Amino acid sequence: MSQQSQPSQLSQQPLTLRPVDVTTDLPSINDIYNTAWLEPSTLERVQEYESRITPGRIRLYLAAVDAQGALVGYTDTWHNPWMRDGEFQVEVIVATGARGQGIGSQLYDAANRFTQQHDATRRIVMLPAHDPASLAFAERRGFTIERHIFESRLDLADFDERPFIGALERARADGVRFFSMADLGDSEEAQRRLHEVNRRASLDTPGQHHTFAPFEEWRRFVCEASWYRADGQIVAAVGDAEDPLALDWIGMAAVGYMAETNSMYHMITGVDRPYRGRGLATALKLLAIRCARRHNAVYLRTNNDSENAPMLAINRKLGFQPLPGYYIVAKEGDAQAH
Repeated sequence: MSQQSQPSQLSQQPLTLRPVDVTTDLPSINDIYNTAWLEPSTLERVQEYESRITPGRIRLYLAAVDAQGALVGYTDTWHNPWMRDGEFQVEVIVATGARGQGIGSQLYDAANRFTQQHDATRRIVMLPAHDPASLAFAERRGFTIERHIFESRLDLADFDERPFIGALERARADGVRFFSMADLGDSEEAQRRLHEVNRRASLDTPGQHHTFAPFEEWRRFVCEASWYRADGQIVAAVGDAEDPLALDWIGMAAVGYMAETNSMYHMITGVDRPYRGRGLATALKLLAIRCARRHNAVYLRTNNDSENAPMLAINRKLGFQPLPGYYIVAKEGDAQAH
């Protein structure tokens, strides 16, 4: 929901809300998205996303078109099959030059009616924390801040790994083995094991709202994505077996390559609870940073929930610099349109 803090009188220009045409509208959708978020998307990434939409998704994808035929805003509102019953994700973004004219209100009202028709009991929205107008727009409609997700950035040219090598050496001395999907040939069996350790880590992350996607869906959005790098999916394991697939996988770190910015995104670091407090997260992050450097990325960025103090502390220790990040705002109950 990207809007001005105080909407002005509705534009006198006619406005049409119509379904998004993914064959023609995606360049404008991508441009509008990039007016709201600091990290840019690309048309190719949006097209890739559309090509992998979850079967069975309940979705409203509407474009707002002005009298000249220009696409000036959109809403993408959806419920995936693995989300909790009654929960919908809502996105409303209006182009910078078209804000303050009531366009966002019309889009939100359409999205809200759609969720009501599908018996929604909870609506969640991600809002850029650097844009207080978006937060005000949501709060006027009854949304409240549920989480603050901090973004952090590490400039790789300045990173000195020497203070952190000890964590990796201690882990290996304790019998922990580290390997990547590339080491395992990125086989389906290895991916299934990765999916399981990823699921455990994700569901144990503060601020997690959803259940986790089943393997086939996860593989489509992760292993088949353009950003996926098999050497960027790093696993920690213990056990006596020679075969890595026969070990107990106890943690992971995942980074993906973003060609448009020559950067890498650190998607998740997770360690099973019985193995925490041993420096494994630092060791995994160090291996992820090494991967980013192998790909000659300029920087590495990540997001962490404000309540995930241990991971935030590790990131600060490694030298990640804080950025505004985003809010997760939520509205419970059968909301009424405004």
